Amino acid sequence: MMKVNIQLKHILPYLLLLPSLIVSICFFLLPFILLFIVSLTNRASFFFAPEWTALNYYKAVTRYSPDFYNTLLLSGLGATLDIIIGYPFAYLMSRRIRRFNDAFRSFLLIPLLGELYIAYGLWWLFLPTGPLAPILEFFGFSAIQLLYSPIAAAFALTIYTFPFAVMQMGVNLSQIDPILEEAAMCLGAGTLQRFFRVVIPLSLPGILSGWLMSFGWNIGAYAIPFLMGGVVLGHRILSVQIRSIALLMMNYGLAAALATVLVLISSALMYISLKITKGALI
Repeated sequence: MMKVNIQLKHILPYLLLLPSLIVSICFFLLPFILLFIVSLTNRASFFFAPEWTALNYYKAVTRYSPDFYNTLLLSGLGATLDIIIGYPFAYLMSRRIRRFNDAFRSFLLIPLLGELYIAYGLWWLFLPTGPLAPILEFFGFSAIQLLYSPIAAAFALTIYTFPFAVMQMGVNLSQIDPILEEAAMCLGAGTLQRFFRVVIPLSLPGILSGWLMSFGWNIGAYAIPFLMGGVVLGHRILSVQIRSIALLMMNYGLAAALATVLVLISSALMYISLKITKGALI
């Protein structure tokens, strides 16, 4: 009986991991393998008589390099704004106003409702009849021009991925021992000196992982670049191009190749981010 209990104790952790492992295999690994197989076929031949080719990846890198540039630039800008806006929020949440942590975390769940909610919400704010239009016009800006611009798209992506950046930075900030700040204070360091010479250097891994996490989510966004970026920018983003190539041009092989590259980039960034924070999440 004791041997059975000892064996069950060793097996139990693996049994607890089994449901998540099954979900990961069924809903990520197997679809990704299928996506990769489709990317090695010519146009829509996968569904009839597969014509195997690797030219899809050559076309993806050469023909759609401007789209890669636009996607990475817009995603990077949104991730950078996440760090600038989110760091003070994460600092207050994890080190100053801990009694309101639950309220802050609930607030962070709002952008996770989806891209469409964010895009249509910003539409309502920026339209000529919206509350921000008179304020913008007072300062000489056109609300419509700002609405359909890279600035609006980057701002919307910032809102969309704001929770991920704050969570990653909050994890790192909560792990910094307050004794280090107390030691710096005993040595004569003021509040600003402790913040810039102790807290920020020690929180750099969290800043980097938050940026990578936000960037990884941004490159796969579809609704926000399409609805907020305007006609030119919206159609020069990879997620939008993939849909157009697959559904309008019926070139499933090329669309799958572009999607495979995006998945690999996003997965690599997520892996690096989790390695930096040692797998910690709020």
